[in-house]
Amino acid sequence: MTNLNKFQKLIAIANEHGISCHAAPEECLVATLPGEDDFLLAFSWSGAVEGEPPEYELIAISVQDITKEVTVAAWQIPAYLFSYVLRQAQMLVTAHKDFLRERNN
Repeated sequence: MTNLNKFQKLIAIANEHGISCHAAPEECLVATLPGEDDFLLAFSWSGAVEGEPPEYELIAISVQDITKEVTVAAWQIPAYLFSYVLRQAQMLVTAHKDFLRERNN
């Protein structure tokens, strides 16, 4: 699959799950985390699991805190687990905000 086809597939997967993304120059997709305007989700293809069929291609995901300019979390998942991304990202952002709140008290 060409890089353009992979990128279009990534856009389709994000759109299927209600994530409205836009392309970034680094060949990744970027979206604001729903309900959390200060946090960005970034998605890109990470490669394939060696010896596995194409559906096991990995998507690299990161969550960034825009105001603190830090990466909250980053992980890789097979495309078929993409539906869990938003829930995981929201849980990680909640934990990050709780940590910052505790640290500032």
